[in-house]
Amino acid sequence: MPEHPTDQPAEPPTELLEAREGTGAAFPAALAAHARRPGALRDAATWWSSPRPVVRQVGLELSSVLAGPASPLPLEQREQARAQVADQAAQAATGEDADLRWAAAKALGAAGPSPEGLDVLGALVRDEDPDVRWQAVACLPLVLGSAAQAVEGDDGRRVVSALVAATADVDDDVAEQAVFVLAEQLEPTGAAAAPDVADALAARLDAPGEAGALAALGLVRRGDARGEPAVRAALTRALDDPDTELDEPWLTAADLLPALAALAAEVRTASAGGPAGD
Repeated sequence: MPEHPTDQPAEPPTELLEAREGTGAAFPAALAAHARRPGALRDAATWWSSPRPVVRQVGLELSSVLAGPASPLPLEQREQARAQVADQAAQAATGEDADLRWAAAKALGAAGPSPEGLDVLGALVRDEDPDVRWQAVACLPLVLGSAAQAVEGDDGRRVVSALVAATADVDDDVAEQAVFVLAEQLEPTGAAAAPDVADALAARLDAPGEAGALAALGLVRRGDARGEPAVRAALTRALDDPDTELDEPWLTAADLLPALAALAAEVRTASAGGPAGD
């Protein structure tokens, strides 16, 4: 077994592994604390080389903290951390451990914009495990970046194409997450304003859960005529049946449609127990 320097432990400290098994903010706090230690970037690389999946995952997660916006590293080392995340995630993406593939998608999202990260997520959005696909879809906008021109170029087209395909995923949660990203997280410009995006959203108007409301919001934001009738119908149902649960995106969409201002006000009054609800 190779020897490790004393500041580069072969495995994470016991308290870090124990925190990972807990819930809440204990593990992120412990990970952030370790990230401030000297040699943390080497620790992350060493843990990634472990045969134990749980240790490899902690190494990957530490790499992502060191690469992310709250990294304690100087800028030049932060770039090294981003390269480390991309390399580790690429390895995880082709492995058999679904937890590691899930962690790879999450780590790429935490590390921020990266063309290499988009290559890995492009594979993970087609993963056999729906939890991995969900995480990859959720992280696509983070790895693409929030700059206005992000959806204008080739990377934007790749991301939008993957999201459009994911709106038809066999898993409802994955499909809803794809609709959410297209409807709320991407500016409706460039590739995200293409007709196939609106068509994909329109196809989800009757979807279960919040997906239908998000699809309508996405259409309204794009000025697509299919959005307003769906929003009007949802608001009317909410008025006719007080037991109807109206997802918030329906009202958000209504606020963007002047013709529905009065109807939206009625719905809000009724939901608050005012005269319209008597």
